Amino acid sequence: MINKISYVLVFMLFICAGFIACTDDDKVKITEFTLTLTEPEDLNVTSISDLHVTFKNVNTGKQTTNTMTGTTGKITLNEGLYNITVEGKMNYIVDEKTVEGQVKGYKESVNLVGTTSADNIKLFLFNSKADFVIEEVYFAGSTTPEGKQYLADQYIKIYNNSDSVLYADGLVILESAFKTSQKYDYTPDIMSRAMAVQCVYAIPGNGKDYPVQPGKSLLICDKAIDHREANSNSFDLSNADFEWYDDSDKNPDIDNPQVTNLDKIYSYTKTTWSLHNQGLCAYAIARLQVDKNTFLTDYTYKATYINVIGESQDKNAYQVPNAWIIDAVNISNKAQYAWNVVDASLDMGFTYCGEVALDKNRYNKSVRRKVLSTTPDGRKILKDTNNSTEDFEAKATQSLKQ
Repeated sequence: MINKISYVLVFMLFICAGFIACTDDDKVKITEFTLTLTEPEDLNVTSISDLHVTFKNVNTGKQTTNTMTGTTGKITLNEGLYNITVEGKMNYIVDEKTVEGQVKGYKESVNLVGTTSADNIKLFLFNSKADFVIEEVYFAGSTTPEGKQYLADQYIKIYNNSDSVLYADGLVILESAFKTSQKYDYTPDIMSRAMAVQCVYAIPGNGKDYPVQPGKSLLICDKAIDHREANSNSFDLSNADFEWYDDSDKNPDIDNPQVTNLDKIYSYTKTTWSLHNQGLCAYAIARLQVDKNTFLTDYTYKATYINVIGESQDKNAYQVPNAWIIDAVNISNKAQYAWNVVDASLDMGFTYCGEVALDKNRYNKSVRRKVLSTTPDGRKILKDTNNSTEDFEAKATQSLKQ
């Protein structure tokens, strides 16, 4: 039995065939990098094998993938900022039986600088069991014929990516408390075990009230009305499956009595909630394992951080354990993206509609999950590798306009 295994990978990566032949490259600084992989916690691991490590230079976009050939070694690369992805196989013991699973790891913005440097990546067990996934997030809104912003038609689509009936009862929609455009060192750091959230809305039901057939979607929107009456460039959401409704005196919401409201468990705003119209948050779906009152009492989260002007600030939110989360997507715009606000076990990438802050080209677009394949009976299987950069089409034409 192997306990708390650490694997040190060695690869020799030569960007040029020879340094003498590369007339300009001899000015490039080289670093000898040691990568340490640590096995997942709380698993009785017996072996980890077939490891593939990909180094992506953040500035150049160049990727180099290597197959592990040993457990010790060094990596020689040009100095720079890298995102590192690890994939492999793992055997572990469950109920005295050996189970084979897929293991992954990810770390972004690893700074390789100096003649030698080192870092470590914590591996996690990747669960590829099909379930609900976030199919589409339409957050930027549309534009009127006069070119004005119209945000009331925001929606999220959730898809049954399995081959059996799933029940949406109790499924919750989460919005991250942290922004993907602002990176701070929050204390305590809970990301490895939970997602810090500022909104929690739940689909009602008693367990089997809302069945979703394989290959079918749920449409959940802000305001379930025919938006074409206010904006001819928009679309009809009056037949949505659910809407989120906020009873507020300060900013009255619109309620369609024909469309079921989500149960509001918590929202940071005292008025009406809407998706971040630049998409600078992460969104997730989960199944809470406790009732509302217990969640609001026992799952609070208070973080402390130093802001951009050096002052200490507090952030009050709630935390949802990663084990409860089914799917998550980090969203930003390309220019402002700073970090992922959920653990790599939930999402290793990000997607976007805007290239820069306040990009007007983001309107009328969404982020949509790619189709991986289609079954003989026509059911689409959506791509789900827990990497939104790979799984989602950025700047996509939103589905309700097609």
